[in-house]
Amino acid sequence: MKTTKNLVIWGICIGLATFFIYKGINKHWLNPCKVYGPESTVPAEYTSLITSMCKSGFLKMIGLLQVVSGILLLIPRTRMIGAILLLPIIFNIFMIHAFLDNRLDELVESGIPLLGNIILIVLLYPKWKSIIGK
Repeated sequence: MKTTKNLVIWGICIGLATFFIYKGINKHWLNPCKVYGPESTVPAEYTSLITSMCKSGFLKMIGLLQVVSGILLLIPRTRMIGAILLLPIIFNIFMIHAFLDNRLDELVESGIPLLGNIILIVLLYPKWKSIIGK
C-alpha cells in the first residue's frame, strides 16, 4: 500500500515538474509573448490580459516560479513546498481559462495539472498535518 502511494506521488511529481519546468522555460527563452491578430477566435478580454501580463514582465515572474516549484517537486524533501507554491499558480491559470477563454483544450490543459496538484497535496497530508499541528 505504501509503495503504491509512493509510486503515485512520484508519478504526479515527475509529470507536474516536467510540465511546469517546460512551461516556465518556455515563457523565458523559447517563445516570445503571444500576439493575437484580429482574425483570432480568442476572446478580446483574454488577449488583453495576456498582452498586459506579457508587456509588464509578469509572465516571466510566473515562469520563474513555475521552474522553481517544478524543481522543488523533484526533490523529496522539498516536494510539499513545491506543491503548495504551485497551487495558486495553477489555480489562477485555470480560472483565467475558465472565465476569459473559450477554448476547451486550454481548460483541460490547465485542469489536469490542477487536479494532479490537489491529489498530490492530499497524498502529502500526513506531512503537512504535522507542520500545522492538527
